Amino acid sequence: MAVMNVTAGNKAILRLGTQAQSVPGAAGGLVVPFMQDITVNASTGVVRYKTLDSASEKAFTTPSTNQITLNVLVDEDVFFGDGANATNSVANNGLFGTQNNKSNVHFSVAFEGQGSGARYIQGEGFLSGLAPTASQDGAVFITPITIEVDGDLSTDVTP
Repeated sequence: MAVMNVTAGNKAILRLGTQAQSVPGAAGGLVVPFMQDITVNASTGVVRYKTLDSASEKAFTTPSTNQITLNVLVDEDVFFGDGANATNSVANNGLFGTQNNKSNVHFSVAFEGQGSGARYIQGEGFLSGLAPTASQDGAVFITPITIEVDGDLSTDVTP
């Protein structure tokens, strides 16, 4: 089994934009810099019930609740937008503007970088949970970000 090692810093990549821009390595996508961690949560709900004719519980699944969560150091252009990008509204408006406008975004999370044959997860959703904080001990702004996935996550491989 091959381990997907991300310590090189060029493997786990979150990319935002239109559907075409969000594919790893595609032109125009916004790569979110300075990620500290990232979690892909594809959680199927479960309902459990008991019946009088069985000593064990029974269960059935419900639709998945999918999220991408991460923590990043705030980059001014990425957080507030560059105001000049006509092709990618996320880059233009920034993470804050995109969340504030309640805009739907396409995303990909690359597990093996952006090279040919690399695997990634993709979907679309809404940005949520921005909460930049700074302190005297950590004198940079760090913010959590949640992408509330609208629909299914899917996987693909870069061409």
